[in-house]
Amino acid sequence: MYKRIVMIVEPGIEMDFVSSYALLIAKLSSAQFYLVPAFRDPEVSTNIEAIEIKAEKEGVETEHLSIEDGVVRCVNKLVRDKKMDLIVTPLKGERDGRFFIGTLAQRLMKHAQASVIGVRIVKARSITHHRKLLVPVSNIDYQFKERLFLINLLSKSLNLKVSLFRCTKPRGRAFDKDEVKAIFKETEEYMSPFKGNLLEGGIQTDVRMRICENATEGILDEAMSGRFDLLFVRALRRNVVKEFLGSNEMEEIIRRTPSNLLLWKSRSD
Repeated sequence: MYKRIVMIVEPGIEMDFVSSYALLIAKLSSAQFYLVPAFRDPEVSTNIEAIEIKAEKEGVETEHLSIEDGVVRCVNKLVRDKKMDLIVTPLKGERDGRFFIGTLAQRLMKHAQASVIGVRIVKARSITHHRKLLVPVSNIDYQFKERLFLINLLSKSLNLKVSLFRCTKPRGRAFDKDEVKAIFKETEEYMSPFKGNLLEGGIQTDVRMRICENATEGILDEAMSGRFDLLFVRALRRNVVKEFLGSNEMEEIIRRTPSNLLLWKSRSD
């Protein structure tokens, strides 16, 4: 699925944990791995050196690429010239409190002609300690193969229990028990193609459903109540392109997630 992966390196100790996800995908994909500094900074250089040492221990070959122009333009040129498949970038809080709107991650998701995974670190611990993965599903057909590939890779390599989650909107009144059971059965049927494909790959999954007015709140509540270690969310295109503060669901999920988060946008979107 991925042959060439580029990782954006920023200052901060969380880069060690961000790099763990990037190196895992690169190693299991047998992909070439490139490191690009977000900007020129001594701490960025130190992080790059540390990631190179870590990659060598994992048997992943790395190449450090310098930037001569803005990082988005530089990465876009790399995508074109070196045919990059995947960009991995940290999701970090900015000084003004933003995590997504107007950030490098959002600009890459808007403009880069490659898949992008933004990584938000909430629990600073080894990924080998992960046990549970939550995957919200709003459209089972969206970039089906790439999404299956990533879930398979993460769950098998880290031995994760996978839960598929769907939020169902209320119909203006409370549901009785029989209605809730019927809605859950409908959700299981809706998820069955996705669940079946994961099962074919040896991935056992369970299906979770909530009746929630707001999908963002439903995802966050489920991640919290289920004590999930990792949340894998598709970045909706309509939210990637929104610029005004307070109207972006991705911003809320990144800001408030109780779990480490992988926010993924397919290059085919």
